[in-house]
Amino acid sequence: MAGQLISIALTVDQHDEGHYFWVLLESFDNSMEFEPLMEAAKGFHTYAEALQAGYVVLKGLSEDLNVGPREELDDTIAAE
Repeated sequence: MAGQLISIALTVDQHDEGHYFWVLLESFDNSMEFEPLMEAAKGFHTYAEALQAGYVVLKGLSEDLNVGPREELDDTIAAE
């Protein structure tokens, strides 16, 4: 049984030096407040490049793209 779907958003920031960085944000408790989860270590020359790279990372967070990234269940709870 899979845990609850994790609410993750992908955005792109442009830093002062002009490079674009993808940022993954996570919302807890189904609120509309998001906190940084991960950010690109290096900048990209275009928004499109950063967006594509962030999307690859986001897809990698899910073992099955049909169900999306899920919280891990505690084994003791899952056994009950």
